[in-house]
Amino acid sequence: MNYTRMVIEKEAPEEYGYDRIRFNLSESSIADQKLSDIGLSLPDLTLFYGEHRGDKQLRALISAQDAGISPDDVLVTAGAAGALFIISTSLLSANDHLVVIRPNYATNIETPRAIGCAISFVDLAFEEGFAIDVERVKAAIRPDTKLISVTCPHNPTGTMMSRAELDALVALAESSDCHLLVDETYRDLSYGRRLPTAASLSPKAISGSSLSKAFGLSEAAV
Repeated sequence: MNYTRMVIEKEAPEEYGYDRIRFNLSESSIADQKLSDIGLSLPDLTLFYGEHRGDKQLRALISAQDAGISPDDVLVTAGAAGALFIISTSLLSANDHLVVIRPNYATNIETPRAIGCAISFVDLAFEEGFAIDVERVKAAIRPDTKLISVTCPHNPTGTMMSRAELDALVALAESSDCHLLVDETYRDLSYGRRLPTAASLSPKAISGSSLSKAFGLSEAAV
């Protein structure tokens, strides 16, 4: 793959230098801390490879959040970006096509682009409240479409799909014999009644989430 560094990587505070930033209004995690700063201590730990898909008890806790998901449906990764990379490289090839509802997280665009597959964008508009037009998504589907990619809660506007819109996208993926990826990284920051995880609704739906945004725990994701 011909992978190009994303703008978000070049502009990260770690790259730019924290000492050069006077007011950081965009950091998605918390400042560096020690466990002792928050009153925690850990006993002596045994460091080992662990289970490839993640600890069984952890996967059971994650799957228990929604009916319709089993521990075997859960993959624990070191960072949401790693999970999204796995999804793209597992489902897409240079001969495939995906539909990206944009704006979207950069990894969901740049990794498929590096793979060499064709991409169709369905752009959301401010004037329409960044609402998803499922019919426009349907019109972008091709016979070689393998994946539909969307974020919810939406990154970066924070808008939410309705349950009807989510169900319509799931039904579209099923009828088109492709997968639906819902990047749910901001799920735990949503207000009011939460949508079910997309993965609980269909074998064709994939949910990606993370602890970095809602909990400030960077590099921990499923």
